[in-house]
Amino acid sequence: MKFLARMFSSLIFVLWSVTALAEAPHEVMGAQTVDLTQARNLFDDGAVFIDVRDAQSWSLGHIEGSVNLDFNASEFAVLYISKELDRQTPIVFYTSSPLNVSSAMASFFASNWGYSNVYYFREGFYSWMAADFPVQLKMAGRGPVSDTVIR
Repeated sequence: MKFLARMFSSLIFVLWSVTALAEAPHEVMGAQTVDLTQARNLFDDGAVFIDVRDAQSWSLGHIEGSVNLDFNASEFAVLYISKELDRQTPIVFYTSSPLNVSSAMASFFASNWGYSNVYYFREGFYSWMAADFPVQLKMAGRGPVSDTVIR
């Protein structure tokens, strides 16, 4: 019996490890996957960018003007009950990189909650920042700084 319990525990650990290291999917049902250029066009057109990382990651750096709704916290559910955000408004979900599945999951839930213009920016914050697009960064020992080199 102990042997079976150990085997089962080991199997669960291996499956969890593989899942934790998996990349985010390329497509999400109900959402349109956008690349860096398309995300920038949506940004320029006034789409709402939602960063679904934790608050600490967001406070260190995020896409300029984005809103933080941590997918792993209860605050994300505000999208379900929100009366303020029109369900037709273009919303773009992102995390740090394709190694984080939270933006895919957030996109899926939003589309199931009736949002019709859901965009999944799989490449994430690091690719946005590498392209030198507008970001807000918190420098060591300082408050947030806007970087609007490219506008």
